[in-house]
Amino acid sequence: MYGITDLSITFLTGFPVITTLVFLIFIGFSFYLYRRTNPPLPRSIRILLALLRLTAVVALFLALFEPVLSYDRIFERKPRLTILKDVSGSMEISEEGKTRLQRIDSLVSSPSFSPIADAFDIRTVLFSDKPSGDIESLNRDETALGAVVEEQARREAAEGSESWLILSDGISNHGLAPAEAAARIKTQINAVGIGLESSEQDIAVTGVDYNDIVFAGRPTEITVRLEWTALKNETARLELKNGARTLQRKEINLGAGTLKDEIKINFVPEQPGQQTFQVTVSPLNDEMSDKNNSRSFSMSVMKSRLKVLMVSDRLDWEYSFLNRFLVRLESVDLTSVVSRLGGGYLATPFPVRQAELNQYDLVILYDIDVKAYQARVELFDSFLKEKEGGLLVILGENYLRAPYPRWLDAYLPFLVKSRGPRMIYHKFNGIPEENYLFHPVVRLGDSRTAIRDAWRELPPFETIIPVDSIVTGAEILVGSDLGEGERTLPVLGFRRLGPGKVLAGAVAPFWHWKFLVQGVKREAKEYGLFWNGVVNWLALKEESEPVRIVPDKNIYTRGETVGFDAFVYDLGFRPITGASGYIMLKSEATADSNLVQFLETGEGRYRAEMELIPSGRYKYLGVIEKDGQKLKEATGEIAIESYTVEEFRRKPDFAAMASAAQLTGGEFVLLKDADSLWADLNTDKISMSEHNEIAVWNKIWLLTIFIAALGLEWFLRKRWQLL
Repeated sequence: MYGITDLSITFLTGFPVITTLVFLIFIGFSFYLYRRTNPPLPRSIRILLALLRLTAVVALFLALFEPVLSYDRIFERKPRLTILKDVSGSMEISEEGKTRLQRIDSLVSSPSFSPIADAFDIRTVLFSDKPSGDIESLNRDETALGAVVEEQARREAAEGSESWLILSDGISNHGLAPAEAAARIKTQINAVGIGLESSEQDIAVTGVDYNDIVFAGRPTEITVRLEWTALKNETARLELKNGARTLQRKEINLGAGTLKDEIKINFVPEQPGQQTFQVTVSPLNDEMSDKNNSRSFSMSVMKSRLKVLMVSDRLDWEYSFLNRFLVRLESVDLTSVVSRLGGGYLATPFPVRQAELNQYDLVILYDIDVKAYQARVELFDSFLKEKEGGLLVILGENYLRAPYPRWLDAYLPFLVKSRGPRMIYHKFNGIPEENYLFHPVVRLGDSRTAIRDAWRELPPFETIIPVDSIVTGAEILVGSDLGEGERTLPVLGFRRLGPGKVLAGAVAPFWHWKFLVQGVKREAKEYGLFWNGVVNWLALKEESEPVRIVPDKNIYTRGETVGFDAFVYDLGFRPITGASGYIMLKSEATADSNLVQFLETGEGRYRAEMELIPSGRYKYLGVIEKDGQKLKEATGEIAIESYTVEEFRRKPDFAAMASAAQLTGGEFVLLKDADSLWADLNTDKISMSEHNEIAVWNKIWLLTIFIAALGLEWFLRKRWQLL
């Protein structure tokens, strides 16, 4: 039975017996007062006056008794269903005369959906880059399905739905993977895959593998990754361009069906500097879209090889793998210094003069005997602060054996101060910091999702230094995932010493990234990406100037915010405030220009952003001024792709939706099978019970009754001239 149950009343007064006694006395006095009156009044008038007095007394004592009325209410409600409707750009793709969004609208307005609409209390949430009720507030040029799931769960923390229904094509190109987010929530997710496994012809450049650093006049190789759908042994032309100039042209065969391939192209970059290149596949007849037929990428073309000095006290697998990798890099001229047991060096000695050390662009210290190199402190100090060199320090047992304070601590972004510290042995993965996902050291993929996935899926580290102090001004690039309840220790961090850069690693091993990955017959590209990024970032000097202007990246997709950062410091690398400046973009194709001012964000940093810039190649001019004096003028070029990330990938990703549904105990079906999902949804009403309490004594109406009753009684007494 549903309704009100367990009705009760309680009194909060601290003196119930005395209050009751006084209450009865007042009631008796009220009737006694009007038993006889002077002058005598009719019986009906005396009863009315007595009742008015009694009403005032009751209202007064209701307040004094402080009564609280309690009851439970049992009722039924409809189950709640949150419909997450994908409105991103990919949902505008037309298939067989109808867009994916139109297919959603047809689905929810169909007769088969009507029983669901009646059985559930439905709330509809639109999403693209985030969940929202207003499509105008969304950035429809990207889809972050994982982030949407996480944010919607947070919003429903107080009053959540029994289940969700995701209507989407599953394409997610930003943020967390949908399955990763779904694993963290408790709400059941059901999903309907919107979109067709297209039979229309399409070819896409899905990626380009290349070296970030190449050298003028020396050949380099790029690998173009292609995917195509529904082709019938077609022939296309693959071109590599630098601006309007074609560097290479290659005829390629595209086999019948839905396939993928990798095409290698060799070319010789000619001019030093940061250069933008583009690979393009000629469009086919009746191709579904040619917006994904090209990709741009950027290379730093250098004049000479980077000189690297690697210093170690032992030969082990970590040293061997890294030494072999650096030796094979065409961009690196490696010198190795290995200490001999008992003193001296195996081959090349460590530099003893400043000029000898300063010939190197990067010095790698692999778990050195800290005490043995204490006499070289002045050399390292000058190398960083005057030579503007890069220093990589890989910490290990030798570091922990050296007592605090150590001379090396003056250069590190983090350190150990405790006595007798011991290495922590634990298998774990690194977690990149969100602010540094695109840092050259961290970037192991082409997107935020790919970078996170790469770090999570790599063979785990097995040891970590128990860091207990992070230096002021240092930045942590990657932290540790040691398990629930454990504090996060830094894996990789950096700091600047004047114009020099120091990167420190507190974990091992890295060589497993190469050895174990190859052992499962998968390309170990992450090992190369990581060490390439480390070497290039530490050794190159583009970022070492006290005043510099840099774009967020060299290649943007259409619709992305084009951003520039300006770093403004004096020669002592102290922040300069109150500067001003601008960025001007000029299109190479149309000569149109866009100009935006830098805004100060604090600590010598300035920011400029531009929205809705058309696709094409642009030259930029950046200027920073202070008190009428020009501090910096920077030029360069960026490229904005002709497609958005939503246009690039057109094929639905139903696997991602199916994984998210499965992890929460829900179901995934294709659009044509949606009726089977409706039949499986639990439409039973939810039995609810709520406890209510009504405090009678603190209500304004009691005071109103009290005043009204006494006022009317006084009026009548005066009317009949009672004493």
